[in-house]
Amino acid sequence: MTGYVIETRNLTKSFTGFTAVDDVSLQVKQGTIHALIGPNGAGKSTMFNLITKFLQPTSGNILLDGEDITRKKPSQIARMGAVRSFQISSVFPHLTLLENIRVALQRKMHNSYHFWKSETGLNVLNDEARSILANVGLEDAENNLAAELPYGRKRLLELATTLALQPKVLLLDEPMAGMGTGDVNRVADIIRRVAEGRTVLMVEHNLNVVADLSDTITVLQRGAVLAEGPYEQVSRNKDVISAYMGAAHHDD
Repeated sequence: MTGYVIETRNLTKSFTGFTAVDDVSLQVKQGTIHALIGPNGAGKSTMFNLITKFLQPTSGNILLDGEDITRKKPSQIARMGAVRSFQISSVFPHLTLLENIRVALQRKMHNSYHFWKSETGLNVLNDEARSILANVGLEDAENNLAAELPYGRKRLLELATTLALQPKVLLLDEPMAGMGTGDVNRVADIIRRVAEGRTVLMVEHNLNVVADLSDTITVLQRGAVLAEGPYEQVSRNKDVISAYMGAAHHDD
């Protein structure tokens, strides 16, 4: 074993007349929070979709725990313990928070059809579901409909449903997108907490957001790796400052 939970080797994705990911070799160490960032059009979303198997690469390889997953399906890598949350919230709006978590717990247990069982038949999952809601600070709203939640709390519910699948690898697609400063700080604190004992790969566009959260930051530009390392190193990289941070750097 190399100690890398996720690894890409010379990964490339080309569309007609355009290369979105260009020969990227990425290594995500076990038990770390690794952020994949870059300005708009840098290729980070394409890279993330390749790793999570929602796109197939033009060339190159993707490994999960040392196993080549280049041709596997999203459902297959989820069963291997790599679970993705989406940039756009994907919860059941007309179910309560508790019911949303129970659905995710049933998926983990391969009991999908039990969704149609009576309420009393599902109560065995309530304690675990409540514990997961408490882990993301939503224990006070278990009987609220998901549709009633403000945006930031809805993203927390999505994170909770992801955690219900007990992932070894947590793949987060812009978890702070569209949030105000208060919600961003709260989500960052929760990600830091739930990352204990897990490996996290997250896509984010804002370097300042991941500054205190990430062990390693990979900066993409035009589909290629521009810089990589801890925040202290990346934030001082002249190429990153020039291509990515601009005025935001000078505001620090």
